Amino acid sequence: MYDRKPVDVILQNNTDGTIIPLRLRLEGEDGEKKQYRIMAYMDLSHQGARTFADGVYISNRDLAFRCKVLINDQIRIVNLYRKPSYESWFVTNI
Repeated sequence: MYDRKPVDVILQNNTDGTIIPLRLRLEGEDGEKKQYRIMAYMDLSHQGARTFADGVYISNRDLAFRCKVLINDQIRIVNLYRKPSYESWFVTNI
């Protein structure tokens, strides 16, 4: 099981109903919020119910993205989730 962190997300909502994640804002260990640019993403939503390798179970109604994020001059892969029952987004693998 990986560490899950709540995250602020800047999104682009398109006229066709699709969502594109653009930026993440996380609170660092020092308590300061830092913003990270999403370099690339893959939409994993609406592909049926399943459990990801990080232990997060999603249904067909949940939003899930696998994102490449530039963190401290390194590209990292993170999973970004939003469940209708939650009020916020969260990430794993940071």
